[in-house]
Amino acid sequence: MGEQTAFGELERVQLDETSWVDVGRGWLADPGGVYDALAAWDGWRQGQVWRFDHLRGENRLSGFVPPGPQAPHPALTAAHKALRRTYGRELTGMGLSWYRDGRDAMGAHRDSDLRWCASTLVAVLTLGATRPWTLRHGSGGATTDVAPRAGDLLVMGGRAQADWLHGVPPCPGLREGRISVQWRWTSRTGRPEIGGGSRAPRRYGGGR
Repeated sequence: MGEQTAFGELERVQLDETSWVDVGRGWLADPGGVYDALAAWDGWRQGQVWRFDHLRGENRLSGFVPPGPQAPHPALTAAHKALRRTYGRELTGMGLSWYRDGRDAMGAHRDSDLRWCASTLVAVLTLGATRPWTLRHGSGGATTDVAPRAGDLLVMGGRAQADWLHGVPPCPGLREGRISVQWRWTSRTGRPEIGGGSRAPRRYGGGR
């Protein structure tokens, strides 16, 4: 049975006994207006990642905004409040990723920078173009393309960040952009991952 929020309905898909993803098709009304406001926002930056023996620019732009008056669109703050009510968790502020066209991409990964991955929430709101967004178990097996459209919400929970991989593969020929808005929470229980903590400078482990 779907779970009703202030924005739309969420349907839970059980990935395995301990991991799940909630899918809300058309969860956000007027995603085009929010996309336009974010595309005009002046806070975008290109991060740097270490590849082999040198730094290079990430294949996307990134940003971070807190909910409230500083948010580029009031619907983002309303979405933050709706997610907090639905899941009863104090989520982080909003991480942003802008895949400017099909060449921008992110390989399959876990959000291991949360460190405590045994029980987490990672919510991803898609704006703009529809493009592949994949899920597969870390041990292998079939890859599922969720293909979120503008206004769709995905919320990964349980051990999804410990056991499952998600990614945004290249989409040759796509000229339109996709922006994702991300919220995260960790229970800080279980064995921590090796590496940076969730309070480190924003890297977010990858794109959504």
